[in-house]
Amino acid sequence: MKKNQLISVYDDIDWQLLWQQSRSAKSWKSKDAKDWDKKARAFAGRTRESPYVGLFLSQIKLHPELSVLDVGCGPGTLALPIATQVRRVTAIDYSQGMLDLLNREAATQEIKNVSTVHCGWEDEWSEFGVEPHDVVIASRSMNIPDLSGALQKLGRYATSTIHVVERIAPSPFDPNAFAALGREFKSGPDYIYTVNMLYQLGIHPRISKIELARDQQFASLEAAVEGYAWMFRDLQSDERQMLEKYIKKRIVKKDDDHLIVRRDHVQRWALLSWSVEDLPSGR
Repeated sequence: MKKNQLISVYDDIDWQLLWQQSRSAKSWKSKDAKDWDKKARAFAGRTRESPYVGLFLSQIKLHPELSVLDVGCGPGTLALPIATQVRRVTAIDYSQGMLDLLNREAATQEIKNVSTVHCGWEDEWSEFGVEPHDVVIASRSMNIPDLSGALQKLGRYATSTIHVVERIAPSPFDPNAFAALGREFKSGPDYIYTVNMLYQLGIHPRISKIELARDQQFASLEAAVEGYAWMFRDLQSDERQMLEKYIKKRIVKKDDDHLIVRRDHVQRWALLSWSVEDLPSGR
């Protein structure tokens, strides 16, 4: 080691900066509210029957007296089933299209204890009438520039517990599909950045894993291609053909009404949970 060489320690690491730099280098394109408005119906169709819902709910504690705030709720993937187990749910999303789907589905299911709020992470939620809730959830919704600020914000709106779900790279993407199209794959930041950011905030979350099956079922080859196409920005017609060819090679079972595609990379998510008691004083 050279004389006078600067020695860095853990506390010198700027995880917020690393998070932003990794987001900038990722292969996939972040979607804005208008993008989600357009994709709301297709997204709802993919997620409503996903085993992810049951796996998530099996790892958190709910009871009829609780109030729950779901931040980045989408079409109600979690908000609606949670509403059947608690006193009330407030669902926040910056996509009005997502909220419209949630409200229609709530009406169809006759769920009356869910209220929706059209706002985003950067908004001051209290100005939209959002108050602290017992439980605050942010499930797969924290692909945002100011992650540290968002984590602290969740703590200000929780009176009991906070649950955050972050991706475990390369989830939910399929690197082999990128390779089949001749595209470089850069995953971007995953849960480990969030864990380290929480640590530097003085929070030590409980970490558990949500893992989906390797095999995915689709109604048709066209549906499978659509189920993969969302991964790519600016997908060209020739690339779409290559993607279809790749998926055909991954089909392990095909019937008249569905087909099953097997992935090499299992989709995995990290559930990070902590209580208000875990928060440093002066939060």
